[in-house]
Amino acid sequence: MTSAASRLTSAAAPRAPVKEDLATLMKAAMTHRDTGRFKEARDIFSAIRALCPTEPHAEIGLGSTYFSEGRFEAAIGHYRQALKLNPCNAYAYALLGESQIFQAEFSGARVSLRRACEIDPKGPYGRLAQQLLRLLEFLPTRELTGQHRQL
Repeated sequence: MTSAASRLTSAAAPRAPVKEDLATLMKAAMTHRDTGRFKEARDIFSAIRALCPTEPHAEIGLGSTYFSEGRFEAAIGHYRQALKLNPCNAYAYALLGESQIFQAEFSGARVSLRRACEIDPKGPYGRLAQQLLRLLEFLPTRELTGQHRQL
């Protein structure tokens, strides 16, 4: 095979995404999320999930997008899925707890946030969880129901 033919063959062969490609996609998805282009963010995070189905990052990204939209139940589902992929992910636990607060699921939030603190006691996710736990001190100790559920 000539060198030109081998270049064409190798150029046409699909390659696995490299770390830099995924980082670029993550940045693009987060930019879309942060600027209110939620559908585009979800599309990119979903593509990342398809490329890396065993990594929790895309699930966390999807969860944070739904959270930004005020769709807390959907966010909770994605954070739980991220925790199935990595049960020691303090970030997912902290964000899960935050979403549970917005759903007035205070006891579940306490459990999630305490778990984030156990995993990352001095890191940024543990500190976030500690701040949210302090916030919970001002909220009811029991779950809210019906019309009282609105925060």
